[in-house]
Amino acid sequence: MLLTVLTAAKSPGISGGLSYEADNDIADGCIVRVPLRNKSVEGVVLGSSKPVGDFDLKKIQESLYDQPLLTQAHIRTVQWVSEYYCCSLRQAMRVFLPSPPWEALLPKKISKYTLLKKEEVRGAKQQSIIEYLSHKDSATWDEIRTELGVSRAAIKPLIEKEILSEIRESEYPPDAPVSEIDITHPVLSDQQKEAYKIINESDKPTLLFGVTGSGKTEVYAQLIADAVKVGKQSILLVPEILLTEANINRFTDLLGKDAVAMLHSRLTPAQKRDEWKRIRFGDVKLVIGSRSALFAPVTNLGLVIIDEEHEWTYKNEQTPRYHARETAEVLCKEFGAKLLLGTATPSLEAWSRTISGRYSLARIDDRYGDAQMPLVKVVDLAQVKFGESYPFSNTVFDAIEERLKKGEQSILFLNRRGVATSMMCLDCRRRVVSPDSNLPFTVHRKGESMYLQDHTTGAIAEVPSVCPGCESVNLRPIGAGTQRVEDIITRKFPNARILRADADTLKSPEQMRLMLKKMLENQADILLGTQSVVKGLDLPNVTLAAVLVADVGMSLPHFRAGERTFQLLTQLTGRSGRKKPGEVIIQTFRPESPEVKLSAMHKTEEFITKELQMRQIAGYPPESNMIRLIYRGIEPKRRAEEHYTLLRSKVEDLAIGCAPTLFGGGKEWHVFIRGANPKSALEHIDLSDTVVDIDPLDCV
Repeated sequence: MLLTVLTAAKSPGISGGLSYEADNDIADGCIVRVPLRNKSVEGVVLGSSKPVGDFDLKKIQESLYDQPLLTQAHIRTVQWVSEYYCCSLRQAMRVFLPSPPWEALLPKKISKYTLLKKEEVRGAKQQSIIEYLSHKDSATWDEIRTELGVSRAAIKPLIEKEILSEIRESEYPPDAPVSEIDITHPVLSDQQKEAYKIINESDKPTLLFGVTGSGKTEVYAQLIADAVKVGKQSILLVPEILLTEANINRFTDLLGKDAVAMLHSRLTPAQKRDEWKRIRFGDVKLVIGSRSALFAPVTNLGLVIIDEEHEWTYKNEQTPRYHARETAEVLCKEFGAKLLLGTATPSLEAWSRTISGRYSLARIDDRYGDAQMPLVKVVDLAQVKFGESYPFSNTVFDAIEERLKKGEQSILFLNRRGVATSMMCLDCRRRVVSPDSNLPFTVHRKGESMYLQDHTTGAIAEVPSVCPGCESVNLRPIGAGTQRVEDIITRKFPNARILRADADTLKSPEQMRLMLKKMLENQADILLGTQSVVKGLDLPNVTLAAVLVADVGMSLPHFRAGERTFQLLTQLTGRSGRKKPGEVIIQTFRPESPEVKLSAMHKTEEFITKELQMRQIAGYPPESNMIRLIYRGIEPKRRAEEHYTLLRSKVEDLAIGCAPTLFGGGKEWHVFIRGANPKSALEHIDLSDTVVDIDPLDCV
């Protein structure tokens, strides 16, 4: 029989797989070893292959394991990702399998030792092994070494004297008993019960639209418990790696630590392989992680939950440029699993699908436990006299002081890191810009010195001694970043305990866990941060949430700018008043904008309806489909303009645009194709050295 094998070799010419002969039946998803040129390489079986002419085909040398690493549902999803997102099968497989060697994903043989008889021996190390095993049925070599610090030389004489027995077995025995879990089911409110009923009865993906603090997590817990009860596995996606720490305790309490696994890109390659194997061969019931956790090697998937489904982080910005929502739909269809998307601020794509009937809609309109939505105040920054305290108004200062007196907590949001938003010359009024992105550098402080950083490229530079434009020495940091805001708060409230949460202070989930612990244990009074303080945090003693400058991002030349600003402001209001009466302050230079006004009034559905009407008039997604072609490297402008001109002459009924990217500094260009079927345009152009982005979120 002929099989298609995707090899681990990186040659682009064979990135769609090769045909090999097999003497025996080998299941799709199995890892094999095959000859390639003068080498023997790993490969994964993708399915049967058709005869390819009068060629001498090579044979598969061996199957490395008798069970497939990926199920047929996964293999079919790999093929869909490759076709839909216009990438090779090897590029699609990257997100499903960790980097080679794939043989490292197979269960290892481990040694287990059992005490046969307790005898006195001379060696102290050997005696410690006997004493250790006398209190255990058995122990692995790793357990003995970790506990006692002995070498294998100490064990060998004990085996020879038949004091110990050694058994070699798989680290994940196929006949290992399935653990029984005693689950304490969550107590649901009447609205949560109604939402749960709709989700259960629907045979379509469901959008769970619940206001912030409505207890969507309790509904998730009930659905996960139901899946465990019938022997199914679940995947819970969160929008950021750091938020795994905000969710893990809730679900380890529900299922137990051994039944829950975490997958995300901050794991080391060894950690990722270990978690991957535990999910594939162990007794894991729930996988929690960022978007890449969607590709966990579960074998009996029953439920996928995408929390905060509106977040742009669910779109992968590297090949394959998949969106977790679209891919989860296909994966769930292949497994016959349920898909749930939860949010307080639905994406326009998800909302339009509820209108069309493609998704079911379940709602929770009230906060959990009779908690009330917070009172929202809007401060017009144009009317504020700041002095040295920009961006603080007295309204925010007074509100913070009131919380400090009451022993309550505050969250302050500013969508800027660093000491200042830019370095400006006060003579020529130019800002110091990055040559890579053509955007202003952000000013950071390290110790007593300052440096510049381009957050779009990561480039770091020294603060210049003179202006690059006019050579004036009159350079000053302007605007406010989180570091400068922290300085202002410290001066204003010297006794306040302040935590700063941004990309400079939160570099790992462990740091996020410690920050949350301090907030939950009231070891901090004020949490100042960027995006990470807005999303998904449940902090019962927070009664004030303030956005210091709501306008950041509102004026970007991006058709999603208004939607993202509204979502951000609404999510921030959800951090306040979850257990006690709360207050939210939104500071803005544009208090009359619909994003600000409607978020302040908690009118999410009204905003979505108006935004959808605008998209329909303009012909932007979700009213249409969009493809973005990205050009980098050699002569990106020329290549982009050639494709733009060619497409304009070849296709009709499609809107086509061409421009440099906003953050590319002229070194990156893109072409947009928009309409009912933009993929039809791709057959007219050579896509070599061109990045194809299907359903792009980033359009600037």
